[in-house]
This record gives sequence, C-alpha cells and structure tokens, in this order.
Amino acid sequence: MEHLARDPAPRTRVYHLMAEGMSFKVTVALRARRVEKWIRVVKRDYLGNTPIKCVGLDCEFTNTREGDQRAAALQLSVPSENLVFQICHADEVPQVLREFLQDGNIRFCGAAIGKDVEMLSPYGIHITSAYDLQKILPNPK
Repeated sequence: MEHLARDPAPRTRVYHLMAEGMSFKVTVALRARRVEKWIRVVKRDYLGNTPIKCVGLDCEFTNTREGDQRAAALQLSVPSENLVFQICHADEVPQVLREFLQDGNIRFCGAAIGKDVEMLSPYGIHITSAYDLQKILPNPK
C-alpha cells in the first residue's frame, strides 16, 4: 500500500490495492461531499438488493496524551469499497452519513465497537444497529 502522507489541504485520495488475488478500493476523505458520494455508490452497488445489509465499522482515536480523546477517523467497509473519513479534520459531518449510520436495516459490524459508537456521538452520529463481533463469535483458540 502506498504510504499516506499528511497533507494539511482538505483532499480526497483513492487507492487501489491488490492483496491475495482480491482488489480493494480505499477512499480517504476529508470532505463531506466525497463521503456522500461514497454512501450513494455503496447503497446502489452493494446494499441495494441484498437481504442482509452489513457494513464493517471501525474508528481510530486521537492521542489521549493531547487532551480529550475523540474519534479521529471513521472507517466503513463493504466487500471491495472502503472509506476512511478523517472526521476530526473534516469540513463538516454530512447529514447523509448520520442517516446512513442510523439506518436500522443496515448492520454495522466490528470488533469491540462499543467505544467507537460512543466516540462518534459528539459528532451527532448515533448508530442504531451496531454489532460487536467479539460478543457474537467465540474467540478462536
């Protein structure tokens, strides 16, 4: 994967990765417009006709030593599309994202995502269908 350099200018970068015979598209975004576009594409291409709608969810947090900890990056994933929304530096948190994450028909799954859900609430994001995979699936030995 190409190294992600810090760029103070609000931009979007798209990376195409090949790993173990699979292709992944990773969109790294700071702008609300790009997040809205990603959600429209995912709803149309991946979630539209599926009986069980599932999206991977993860958050990365700011450094606790620098003061109050908060969500820094929100990561959403479907089979070959991934979004990394740098929420703490974004121009705004789009209403489309809030509505997407509140959609009770979509299951948002991740490992130990309770803290992720909690850290997103200051941004006005309330996830209604969060599933902690570590509680659902037993830990393999």
